[in-house]
Amino acid sequence: MNPYQTIPSAILNDAGLNCHAVFELAQLSPDVREMLLARCPRAAQYQQLILIGHGGQRFCEALKESGAELVREEGKHPVDDFSVATVQHYLDNDWPGCEHEIVYPGAYTVSLQELGKLAGWHHDSPFMVGVNQHFGSWFAYRCLVLANTELPVTPAYCDASPCDSCASKICISACPAKALEGGEFNLMKCINYRRQPESKCRTTCIARVSCPVGTEHRYPREQIAYHYGRSIAMIEAYAKKE
Repeated sequence: MNPYQTIPSAILNDAGLNCHAVFELAQLSPDVREMLLARCPRAAQYQQLILIGHGGQRFCEALKESGAELVREEGKHPVDDFSVATVQHYLDNDWPGCEHEIVYPGAYTVSLQELGKLAGWHHDSPFMVGVNQHFGSWFAYRCLVLANTELPVTPAYCDASPCDSCASKICISACPAKALEGGEFNLMKCINYRRQPESKCRTTCIARVSCPVGTEHRYPREQIAYHYGRSIAMIEAYAKKE
C-alpha cells in the first residue's frame, strides 16, 4: 500500500498522480509561509496548499494512454501538460467553482523538495535525488496548487531515510564519474562525465539505478531516458553559451 496516497480521487490516482500532501497555509511555519508569499504574492488568498506527485510506473502508462508522447522538442512539455490537465480535471470535478491556482508547473519557483520533506516523502540521497522507503528514488513532484479547498490536512509521514540503513552505499561505488566519492556530490565531475560522447549517463544515472530501494517502482526505460535526455540537452545548451 502506498502511504502517500491520501486524496481518494480516481482521477488523480488512475493517472499515476498518487502522492498527495495537503497543508493548511495558516499552520505552515513562518519560514515556509514567507517563502510562498515571496514567490506567489496571491498565496494569502488561499486556505490550503496541495502538493501532488507521482510514484512508480503508472504515471508513464497513463501518459501514453492519453495519447501524449515523451518527445524532447523545444516548446513541448508533455509531462507538465498531462499533469496540469489531470489536476485541473480533478479540481473541476471534485471542487467545482473552488478558487485555486496551480503554481507549479508555472512561473513561480518554489522549493518542492522542502515541501516534500515536510510531507515526509523526501530524504536526501548521495546522488542528489530524493528517496523514501516506499518508492526509493522513483517518485517526482508534478503539481503544486493553492486552493480554497477543505481537504483533510495530511500529517507528515514519518520514516527513516533508507540511506541510513544502507551498508553497501552501492550508488557511490557505481557512479562512473566518481562524483559521489567522499560523501559530497561533485556537480562538475557529474556534468563533465555526462557530456562525454561515450558516457553511460547521458540518458540515465547509473548511481540512481544502482540503488536497491524501490526497484519494483523504477520508471520505464523511456521515461528515464526522457528526463535525463532533457537534462543533458539543457547542460549542452548552457555550455554553448559559456
